[in-house]
Amino acid sequence: MKILSATEILLTLAVAGYDAGAGWNAADRRYALPTRGFIEGAFSSALWSFQQFFDVLRWTEDANDCDDFARIAAGFAQILHCLTPGRPPATALAVGELWYVRDSGEGHAINVALCGGGPDDVVCYDPQTRKVVELSVTEKARVTLIRF
Repeated sequence: MKILSATEILLTLAVAGYDAGAGWNAADRRYALPTRGFIEGAFSSALWSFQQFFDVLRWTEDANDCDDFARIAAGFAQILHCLTPGRPPATALAVGELWYVRDSGEGHAINVALCGGGPDDVVCYDPQTRKVVELSVTEKARVTLIRF
């Protein structure tokens, strides 16, 4: 499993066109990188089971909306990382929250994962639909928060 520092994560996001300077926060020094297959497969499936168990699959304005989905998904990814046998010691998983302004003008919160060290390795994941999504160039430039 590849490891990046918090600085390397920020640089990767910046090179990929994300406004990583706005509201940037990385709580740990070292991050293990998940694979895209993990995000789209095992993680997404386990997240659905978790949301179903706690009956939080349905969107509810201000009570269970996009920022809540993103926060839960990022925390859940870290729980799975902690439970992974043989995980690299002293690492968090490079899955965080990303808040941005959509091209339509509405704010939205999703998750962002770094699955490698290059700009094409940045994966955006919408925990409400449990799908990988692409942000436009303008949406990447209108990030208001990135938190790992």
